[in-house]
Amino acid sequence: MEGKMEYLRIGKRQIEYELRKSSKAKRLIVTIKHQKLKVSVPAEITFTQARRYLENNKDLILKHIEKQNSAAGETAAKEYVSGEKLLYRGRHYPLLIEEKAGPGSSSASFIGSRIVVTIPPGLSKEKKSQSTKKILEEWYIRQAQKLLPEQVEYYARQLDITYQKLRIKDQKTKWGSCSSKGYINLNWRIIMAPNQVAAYVIIHELAHLKYMNHSKEFWAFVEQILPDYKKWKSWLKEHCNELMDG
Repeated sequence: MEGKMEYLRIGKRQIEYELRKSSKAKRLIVTIKHQKLKVSVPAEITFTQARRYLENNKDLILKHIEKQNSAAGETAAKEYVSGEKLLYRGRHYPLLIEEKAGPGSSSASFIGSRIVVTIPPGLSKEKKSQSTKKILEEWYIRQAQKLLPEQVEYYARQLDITYQKLRIKDQKTKWGSCSSKGYINLNWRIIMAPNQVAAYVIIHELAHLKYMNHSKEFWAFVEQILPDYKKWKSWLKEHCNELMDG
């Protein structure tokens, strides 16, 4: 059964959570990933009771989230101001925000060794940050749509794998996915990661069209093309929060 996304306020933080009925759960189970909660609710417990449980255990939940963030090396939340360093293709580049009136006042581009964002003049500090974040996200998505298909085509030929369609998506908990129909889905955020990381995700999903599991044969197939895949798999794990905050 599909769950419903809700929010739990803990101090100044707003934690996203999903309540999902589970016929297999014997008790209320809370899992934490990327600062989000997934709550498996057994049949005999109502969603109202589950919400009450979360409210009564805020301190414990926050403690686990902070412990997870510390273990993953969480970076400070982005402020989207000039001089801030942003990831693109595995390297950090300074952000430059310029105010510009008229047509083309909301845009982003990679110029020299900087990511330049133009926004309309006169915005409040909060609106300036929000607008910059939105413009950057749209730019990252365009870059992903432009560059990732070439990589998919290249590795599909290398692996002799045929896929039906590539989709660049906003996936909150996955870097990539595939379907038995041959559809490949890639998270636009991997455009921020090194080229080899994007290659790992692409090869991983293409390999699933041959092996719909994570068997020894699957990993051997991946390793044929990317011998150091474990290095890039680890990079993703270590920089997960920085990418997801992008």
